[in-house]
Amino acid sequence: MKKNKFAIILGFLAVFLYTVPYLIFRQDSAISAWDNLDSYFVWYRTIAKYGWFLPLNFVIPEFMDGLPRNVFHSEFIFQVAIFNFLTPLKAYIVVDVLGRLIGFFGAYLLLKDYILKNDEKGYVSSGLALCFAFIPNYLTLTFLTLLGQPLWLWTFLNIRGGNYKYYNWVILTLIPCCVNFELVTPFFLTFVGCIWLYDLITKRKLNPVFLGSIFYCAFISLITIYRFIYISFFDKNFVSHRKDWSLVGIQTLALQPFWDSVCSGIKKHIYNNGESCSYAMNKLIMLPVFLFSTIYALVKKLEERKLMLFLWGFMFFVAILYGIMFHYTPVLRFIDNVEVLKQFQVSRFYFLMPMIWIIAFALALKVILKSFPKFGKYFIFVFIVAQFIYAMSANHYFKYTIMNIFKPQTSASYRQYLAEKQFEDIKNYIGRPQSEYKVAVLGLLPLNGASYNGFHCINGYFNMFSLPYKRKLNEMNANLLEKNIAYKMLLKYWGHQQMIYWDEHYFDTNVMKELGTEYLLSDRPVIPLDKNSKVKYLKTFNYPNSIYTIYLYELIK
Repeated sequence: MKKNKFAIILGFLAVFLYTVPYLIFRQDSAISAWDNLDSYFVWYRTIAKYGWFLPLNFVIPEFMDGLPRNVFHSEFIFQVAIFNFLTPLKAYIVVDVLGRLIGFFGAYLLLKDYILKNDEKGYVSSGLALCFAFIPNYLTLTFLTLLGQPLWLWTFLNIRGGNYKYYNWVILTLIPCCVNFELVTPFFLTFVGCIWLYDLITKRKLNPVFLGSIFYCAFISLITIYRFIYISFFDKNFVSHRKDWSLVGIQTLALQPFWDSVCSGIKKHIYNNGESCSYAMNKLIMLPVFLFSTIYALVKKLEERKLMLFLWGFMFFVAILYGIMFHYTPVLRFIDNVEVLKQFQVSRFYFLMPMIWIIAFALALKVILKSFPKFGKYFIFVFIVAQFIYAMSANHYFKYTIMNIFKPQTSASYRQYLAEKQFEDIKNYIGRPQSEYKVAVLGLLPLNGASYNGFHCINGYFNMFSLPYKRKLNEMNANLLEKNIAYKMLLKYWGHQQMIYWDEHYFDTNVMKELGTEYLLSDRPVIPLDKNSKVKYLKTFNYPNSIYTIYLYELIK
């Protein structure tokens, strides 16, 4: 424990400093919206209004035509459950801060025990763990999906090595309750399974306990997604809009020949920082350092070269797989014809890239320290500090909360994005119980912002909803889909974000009424169809500190 004292103090100090802006600014903290406040946050908070454990047939009335509770993550997921016990902002902060803390200690344990075994005082491991723990995790409410991977791998490697102590099994039981299954679990367990297969082939070692731990973790993971299993295989009344997906249609403007597709994947995940939802922040520091160290290790025939080559191979595999599955037409057409592949993104091995890159960086620094003992430690210190600053520079919350002090509204704050006062005034102006009518959100207003504030909205941003309802929305937007390929890609072939254009020429008010709409909330004046417009202007809601101007309209009969 004494040897780990520095790491423990450093971890808690760093997380405390990271938390300070939350404690000072609270609702004025800048929090990223994309796949965060605009989706998971609203979903989990709205579900919590109705209770933690809800029956299988329960529907959430604020969403579309009443979305089944089963299309969202189950109550066994920590980041869903915590909204039942804390206010929304406090729940969000706990998920973010706890995720960073676990990310730090998980990375520290993995590097210290399996990569940097000679780092007795843990200085290098601690510094690298900080670099990992503060990557720009934009999908904050996926909790340990990114940040928990090192702890997860450390646990499996412990069991692989014969360490069967109780804490390993506790971690294997709890982590599936803290991640998004569809984003990481199948890919991470496949990666671990390849380690078991490697042992079997090279060492003729079956290691049944290690294999059993993988199946045990898979079993626990399936329990956490029981709602998804039920609605996908046993609810005959529900057909997902994902069945209508067309990957060729979604990627219409990004289709490429084979080698261009391969190069696009390599450029994104090797040369650049990776997919926006799983930034590894590898471009500036880690890539050149790892490349140099690999070449040096090969020339000098160092023992680290084998693991380095494996990591390069895995990263190129992920990059190439991503490239051809996002850009190469024949592959996309094949996927479009295979229902399981179409609804399940096999390319999501890229969610493992942040962990893989920090392991690669650790190996690179190990080679430098071993090969250049006199001055290597100074280079290592500079590289770690530079990498930490680079990672923090892309951390939306920390960066923009601080920047907002000097230049207000550099990025929207939590308070500004959700605009509770503004929506409250709209509700009071309408003067009816929100359950009695539906609204449509037009333009660039946050699609789920109105739902967060209690309005029942015909459109929104959801990972899964019914196919017939999606087709009804597409019918409402038929003119827009016909004339704008970008909206056709977004609304028809993908469909998660169902936007409505603010021009009455492009949406069908009759279909809108069929969906129960009585009011429109728009971010700009609605352009009327003609003098017989069925849209009646009511009032504009604007406030000095608001980032929105909301125009309220009524659909007339």
